[in-house]
Amino acid sequence: MFGVRKVAGTLTAKSPVYHGGNEKSGSVCLLNTIKFIVDGRIEEVPIISGNAIRGYLRRLIMADLLNQVGYAINVSTKGGLMLYHSLFTGGVLETVSAKDSGVIDLELKSRMISLIPPVRLFGLCYGNQMVEGKLKVGMAYPVCRELRPVLPESFDPQCSYHDLITYIHQTRRDDLKAEREEGEQAVQMLVEYQVFAPGTTFYHEFKVEDPDEVDISCLARCIELWRMKPFIGGKSSAGFGELNISYDLSETSERYLEFLKNNREAIVSLLRELEMRGSKAKAKKG
Repeated sequence: MFGVRKVAGTLTAKSPVYHGGNEKSGSVCLLNTIKFIVDGRIEEVPIISGNAIRGYLRRLIMADLLNQVGYAINVSTKGGLMLYHSLFTGGVLETVSAKDSGVIDLELKSRMISLIPPVRLFGLCYGNQMVEGKLKVGMAYPVCRELRPVLPESFDPQCSYHDLITYIHQTRRDDLKAEREEGEQAVQMLVEYQVFAPGTTFYHEFKVEDPDEVDISCLARCIELWRMKPFIGGKSSAGFGELNISYDLSETSERYLEFLKNNREAIVSLLRELEMRGSKAKAKKG
């Protein structure tokens, strides 16, 4: 199938959502923001990055893939560690000789693409094999009046993004059981997190380039897994980042799971081969 399939949906915060940026103001951890031109002026609006969503879904679908085919990566070996990084984080580059630097194993690349649907969606780097993913993950935009121009016409937000932001105060204590001077108190530090308030709705899109039925079914599995662990952003262990997740997608994961079942032996054989190849590779530094 040629073209682009768009899958749109909404994410609604059930608990405070913290998705931090690079900036910090004193003891306040700020939300990640990007600049928008709103009515001729610049507004720095907080968003959830597509990279955060993509990385979380990659880890979910790759762990599920290994579980579905019954394969355990031996991360105590160099080859196993290389395969783990390739699947779960996108991979590391391999040092090759000058004469081999432009040599691509097209047969291996073809098997990775044809046998492992999550690789088709998310891509990876394995040695000097680069696979570009079909899946484009958009930013999640808070539904607010400043972003009305980039939201679908069906949204008519009345509130400002300022109304969607609140602050959570937490205390970090020094629990070191060390001797202290007489009268010396344990150190406490107040940390403040800028967060999206519970109830905030985000608009979000996936786009899949030239998808087939298994690709879309694999994306459906990603969304299913996300609903089982419906979190995004930091500090989920402390109650942050829980979501209600809703996408306009009628397809289910059935075709994808059936594909894994029918091709299990070939997939396991390929994963084992990739581990063995990785044991012979050299990691590129710098």
